[in-house]
Amino acid sequence: MKHKLVNTNYQYLHLAIALFFLFVYILSSCTKNDATVTKSNTFVGNKTTSLTGDTTVYTFENLIVTVTKTSPCAPSTEIFTFKADPSKITGAAILTWYYGDGYSDTGNEVKHEYNRASPFVVLLEAKNSNGTVIYSTSLGVDAWGQRLKPIATFTKKQDFANNPNYITFNSASSVNHGSIINYNWNWGDGTTSSTATALTRHAFPNANQDVIYPVKLTITTDAGCTAETTINDTVLATYPITGSFDAVSYNSCNGEYIVFTPTATNVPTGSVYSWHWSNGTGDTTGSPMQYSFYYMNDYDVIMSISLNERTIYTVHKLVHAKGPNPTPKAAFEYKWVKEYPTDVLVSFNSTSNSPAGGGGIDGYYWDFGNGKTDNDYNAYTQTRYQRGAAGTGTQSYPVRLIVAGNGCADTTYQTVVIPAQ
Repeated sequence: MKHKLVNTNYQYLHLAIALFFLFVYILSSCTKNDATVTKSNTFVGNKTTSLTGDTTVYTFENLIVTVTKTSPCAPSTEIFTFKADPSKITGAAILTWYYGDGYSDTGNEVKHEYNRASPFVVLLEAKNSNGTVIYSTSLGVDAWGQRLKPIATFTKKQDFANNPNYITFNSASSVNHGSIINYNWNWGDGTTSSTATALTRHAFPNANQDVIYPVKLTITTDAGCTAETTINDTVLATYPITGSFDAVSYNSCNGEYIVFTPTATNVPTGSVYSWHWSNGTGDTTGSPMQYSFYYMNDYDVIMSISLNERTIYTVHKLVHAKGPNPTPKAAFEYKWVKEYPTDVLVSFNSTSNSPAGGGGIDGYYWDFGNGKTDNDYNAYTQTRYQRGAAGTGTQSYPVRLIVAGNGCADTTYQTVVIPAQ
């Protein structure tokens, strides 16, 4: 039956004796008692541990001490069994065990449970029938506490967009006593790894179809307790897709439409092509795809390829669209500037309209019908017309204006009539 040490000084004395191998205690015992104290508390033999790690044998000069303990891992309870045979110690009648935590027991075989994790020094005393200590020794034990219950858990996260097979795993495992000293990962792809830290990363192999890997984490505590958990990690298939798409404009100056044709290679069968037009409208699907933009602009068109409702490839290209009305409207007016005896100076002014869909006029070409032209991009210009001889009547000159914009052009005509001299 366990009993609490009553005298604090006595307890302190025994602890001091345990720490200093009882040297002071033994000397004091020799001066106070007639019996001779056997000073054979020195460890001189073997300290062996069983293969299961639950039994340790200490061989001293006149004493063999066996310490056995049960597992501290839940649902088990850690119980220490201390056993010694004092028959080789002359006059020894009783063995007293001081466990180092304030408790003690007597007997050749005793059991004890520690309530906290700590190393303890166990003091063993052999007494004669008069209660005099005639032999003492000490040994150390490591206690882990009661019902250690590690819990294994972890999370996973894809941190690298350019390498979707490279996954970050972070253990949030815990234990009620002690600490976790090892994280063993079975990745489910035929490989394993063992780390001392909670966070690790793993690169799963590429595959041409989605693969589910059962990732198992096994944790081990400093007390030897283990726990495990498994999470299925889906590694998406990777495809060696390369390439882009062509964008070809048709009817570009009169109701333009553009045909988009994918040129990407290594696209798996059954893939779906989606198009994002970057103009505020919804996406559309199809291949090839015909589309008309409502305004002239440069659009960042994005082509996405998906398989089984998952996007497996994207590519974008800047596409210039002219819109539905990209052509300017040609028009001009003219007037006589000055009339001379042999010719007439006439001025011309463009009244052309810019394209309705956007953009401007970037070129003017004048053909005055008199053998002269002006292609210097002048909206305003002049020319001289020769007058015919008296009596020849009027002469007509067909004037043509071509205006250009957005790669499109429009032409208009007027006739200038010049009288004779």
